[in-house]
Amino acid sequence: MEACGDGFTAKANGNESPYDSVTAEKVTPAGDESLGFTSTMTFRGVPHVLHGEVVRSGDVLAVYFSVDGMAIANGRPSDARLSPTVVKAQNGKLAAGSGS
Repeated sequence: MEACGDGFTAKANGNESPYDSVTAEKVTPAGDESLGFTSTMTFRGVPHVLHGEVVRSGDVLAVYFSVDGMAIANGRPSDARLSPTVVKAQNGKLAAGSGS
């Protein structure tokens, strides 16, 4: 995470999305191991905070993130939080499917 702390640019399908920063974030533990992070981005001059969590259950790795897409589309600041209940439920489905 330190390598991305000052920001990074995500590239996919010929598009680029610059992120201003990434920091560690405390999250409700899930799976065998979990790591939370907060990233910030600016789109059309408006700041947005995105929250994410990486969870390992056995040999399954899942990445969960939250973003307020309507806020981004409507040009208002956003700070959407991950729901620990949703992460736990989704991770439970993945762990069950992996045979763990």
